[in-house]
Amino acid sequence: MAQATHDLVIKASEYTDRQSGETKGRWLKIGTVFRHDDGGTSIKLDCVPVGLPEWNGWVSVFPRNEQQGEAAPPPARARHNGNGQARQAQQPAPASRFDDEVPF
Repeated sequence: MAQATHDLVIKASEYTDRQSGETKGRWLKIGTVFRHDDGGTSIKLDCVPVGLPEWNGWVSVFPRNEQQGEAAPPPARARHNGNGQARQAQQPAPASRFDDEVPF
């Protein structure tokens, strides 16, 4: 049986942090590395980032966090809105009803 061992991630773009002024990277997960029982390794690509103007062809490989099944996240830092207060994650309200007719 194959087991996911690593995530494939690219640096999609850069931005400047408003508070610190640091240049930081925006990262995009593009696939997963799998290790097979027979010792083989496979790569599954979820997307190929050919349309990103800043992508230089490099793919980074990070070990997956075994508890969550995803790449180990960088150290967490509080996210803030523009006025220095911590941002609250808000989920959109669920749709109250659905129409049975297809609109096209």
